[in-house]
Amino acid sequence: MANHPGITEAQQRALRSWLKLLGSGNAIRKSLTAKMQAAHGVSLSRFDVLANLYRAADEGVRLSELSKQLMVSNGNVTQVMAPLLKEGLVDRKPCPNDARAAVARLTNKGRKTFEAMAAEHALWVEDLFAPLTADEHQALHSLLEKLSTSDLD
Repeated sequence: MANHPGITEAQQRALRSWLKLLGSGNAIRKSLTAKMQAAHGVSLSRFDVLANLYRAADEGVRLSELSKQLMVSNGNVTQVMAPLLKEGLVDRKPCPNDARAAVARLTNKGRKTFEAMAAEHALWVEDLFAPLTADEHQALHSLLEKLSTSDLD
């Protein structure tokens, strides 16, 4: 990166790290998206919704909480959920203690479908990270954890 007036060396290092992290994350997401679409006809966004619902308790997750977990808007969750509801992978019911809210949960079909997808997804992720040694995995994890616990707001 060329020296830019007003940008310090520390800022340049941070920008280079940010661009490398962003590029790597985008490349990994693009690869996983293509594999998920080819194997299951599902977007990675839909897979992410299924994964969050899979980890949820049997009573499900409020849609507002799901949007927070996925870091997307409520409208985005609604749009991604529509085909999952139509295919019978997810059901949506009014929240028992708040009539204004809705709760989503996996159906039995959704649970089985997700488990098949998740097994393949784990293999694909393993392949993408295969160039790293065990120590490098730990170092990467530690560095990313350090970033995620810093003041990002």
